[in-house]
Amino acid sequence: MKIWKKMCLALSMGLAGAMTLTGAPTEKEKKMSESAPKQTVPPLEKPGWKLTFHDEFDRPQLNDLYWYPAYRSGRKEYFRRIGVQSRWTDHNAHYVIEDGLLKLRITETLPYRPTKSTRCVSCITTSDHRFGDTTAEYRILDKFSQKYGWFEMRCRCPRGNGLMSAFWLHQVNPLHQEYTPEGKRKGLADGALEIDIFEQQGRHISDRETKVDLNTHFTEKGHFLHSLPLDLSGEFHVMAMEWQEGRIDWYCDGVRMETYEGPTPQEKMFLLAALFQYSGWIGEIDPDMVYPKDFVIDYIRVYQKESAPAKEK
Repeated sequence: MKIWKKMCLALSMGLAGAMTLTGAPTEKEKKMSESAPKQTVPPLEKPGWKLTFHDEFDRPQLNDLYWYPAYRSGRKEYFRRIGVQSRWTDHNAHYVIEDGLLKLRITETLPYRPTKSTRCVSCITTSDHRFGDTTAEYRILDKFSQKYGWFEMRCRCPRGNGLMSAFWLHQVNPLHQEYTPEGKRKGLADGALEIDIFEQQGRHISDRETKVDLNTHFTEKGHFLHSLPLDLSGEFHVMAMEWQEGRIDWYCDGVRMETYEGPTPQEKMFLLAALFQYSGWIGEIDPDMVYPKDFVIDYIRVYQKESAPAKEK
């Protein structure tokens, strides 16, 4: 049982008296109690905001009401039909849920691939799609999406060359995403189509510093490599983003990191969280990588701003 988190959430909801705590504390609970207040879980309620989506990962299995445990399987399926080779051998996610923590995991053999150094990704998403006979015909398989709001994750990221942890948003319409159905990457002429709440390259973590990429694709000024004075692989931190028309603000532990002002996507967007392994922009895969590598997620929460009450006449 995720006792510490349940206590925080219950107190915030006024339900502390209804809880009965039994059993020995887990290792997670011991560590969190020892390192308080740094490890205190933020309350579920957020003044001025309405909670629209949350997963605390308290179930022993991934909740299929919320998630597809695969990376962009609609695109993968269409590539297969038209004979285009995918970058990924297997789009199915590999993960475990332990002590109320989701661990998007890469091991030597999973996600399935020919060798441990083959590129791979373990991803969950809240929306997918399938094309019909042509790309003009498609079916959207949407479990959650939202336009504007506050998007938040409490997490730890793994260190290592060739690794990247990511939490980001795509537009639901498959024709309005960052790649064409045939796999061609779009550009500035196509406008703002994707928001990265954060990308974290495992090579950019040290004992005293973590660098995170914050992006609005495709824009000229919406790209930042932000340095944080902390080790995101050692302790949990809350990474968040507020999206409003014409503006995006990124936060770590409630402190604003960067602000982008300019065009933003114009449609509802869905959630993606993933751990990638490949050689390229994020560095070369370490041939001596020690597995497993885990992107550890404590929770994901989404909020929408509450409307101001109408004034009496």
